[in-house]
Amino acid sequence: MTDDAAWSLAQHVCRTGYADLPASAVEFARRDILDTFGCMLGGSGSPGIDALFAVLSRWAGREESRVLLRGIRLPAPQAALLNASMGHALDFDDTLDTGGSIHPGVSVLGSVLAVCDSLGGRGGRAVLLAVALGLDVSCRIALACTLDRGWHRTAAIGVFGATAAAGKLMGLTPEQMLAAFGIAYSHAAGNRQCILDGR
Repeated sequence: MTDDAAWSLAQHVCRTGYADLPASAVEFARRDILDTFGCMLGGSGSPGIDALFAVLSRWAGREESRVLLRGIRLPAPQAALLNASMGHALDFDDTLDTGGSIHPGVSVLGSVLAVCDSLGGRGGRAVLLAVALGLDVSCRIALACTLDRGWHRTAAIGVFGATAAAGKLMGLTPEQMLAAFGIAYSHAAGNRQCILDGR
């Protein structure tokens, strides 16, 4: 493997254990989980959420992951999308304002909840570790992207934090994590034109 940024991130995520986390990272992950859950609850009745739920609940697939406050399970990707959308609907979710402007928690926790459910559950330390690493990856990439070219960073960069967290829960190797980051990169999207247009 070449020693590039993606490979370094893949190794970092796969080789970091709970015992490696500083106490401040564990505490921040706990607070971010609580904050993001609050935002998901608050945003659950926001405009557009019912319409998104209606669309996603019609798509076929295994009922493997819970949708908060809806009493149903959807395929993991749909559940992650709906839960994360509820969390960001009011735009009150966590924010990295220092140079990287991103809301990392919704992508990470949406992914973690869906993957944990699809895997049959995971322990608290595994969840905290996955969340801490997902937040770390999202924020590192956001801070590295210094030019604002009209992209919504939460959408375009959040996919990498979600991938890191999911991959950690799934026990991916560094090589598999690198491949997962490559897939995430090919799906990264989200321009801000609708915000600029006021729609």
